Amino acid sequence: MKKNGNSVDKRQKTGDLDGLTAVLKADIAERQIRTVLSRERGGTLFLCDMDDMEKINWQYGHLKGDECLKQMAEILSYMVRPEDILGRYGGDEFLIFMPGCRDMRQAQEICMRMENRFRRAGGNDGKGISFSVTVVWALWQSGDTIKKLFERVEEKLEEHKTASGGTKKQKKGRQDHYVKDVRRVRKELMEQIRESGAYCQDYETFKSIYRFLERGIIRSGQKACVILITVVDGQGASLLPHEKDVRMEQLGEDIGTTLRIGDVYTRYSSSQYLLLVIDTTEGQADRIVNRIREQFLAHAQEDNILIHHCYELQPAQTEALME
Repeated sequence: MKKNGNSVDKRQKTGDLDGLTAVLKADIAERQIRTVLSRERGGTLFLCDMDDMEKINWQYGHLKGDECLKQMAEILSYMVRPEDILGRYGGDEFLIFMPGCRDMRQAQEICMRMENRFRRAGGNDGKGISFSVTVVWALWQSGDTIKKLFERVEEKLEEHKTASGGTKKQKKGRQDHYVKDVRRVRKELMEQIRESGAYCQDYETFKSIYRFLERGIIRSGQKACVILITVVDGQGASLLPHEKDVRMEQLGEDIGTTLRIGDVYTRYSSSQYLLLVIDTTEGQADRIVNRIREQFLAHAQEDNILIHHCYELQPAQTEALME
């Protein structure tokens, strides 16, 4: 089985793979290279660097930059053999060790083939962005340690970047793209409120908000109240099935328009709603329910009534404190 250019067997651990690109982590790749060199005593180390990664992040944002890195890893994985070792060396750098590549001419041809592959179609797939890649190589020489091999290929990359108009170190100082990321994140997270009223959510989301507030009031001391509202008939019994949907839909609308914009509610059962009301005590919660009841009964044709129970939200406690 082959995955991302690495020979993967049952011994391969998921923890050995880079979380973003799914190729080997740098230390794992280096360890495997060390093992191969101790046995083979030969091969070529390639270092592949994405050009203008900082510019991509600045212009398009880090999410797009990450997509380019994933595509770069995928393309490289198609260009290596099962016995080769492919890993992510740094932020925008990937290493490939080819034990079967043992002469300069072959290394140069492989280097050119990789660069040309990205020059033709790197990232330009109709939904991504175009990018190019610089590839340098270092042939293992008699007496080399793995440290010397890595140092030599890193020096080659630095020389290439300097000759092409600037080193990677010179590019690292630019911070503008982080500001752009903040703006993008803010825009994605910010809700565009189209209607006033409370925040209606499914029950699982409601629980998450509830627990978040439990944690928050430890520090803030903010008051909040949970209210359970149940619809029953005039005798206090449950409504008939055909009545529930109509009455519950109407009650949901009444709750949404009565509560404030920062409050949250959810459908809890076929005849119940849960409300989470911020900056409210139990006494204030009773008055809120009375307003909902008045609005609900104003357009109810049947003799339905609302029953409610409420309690103030308490700070979250750890299990140790609760035992």
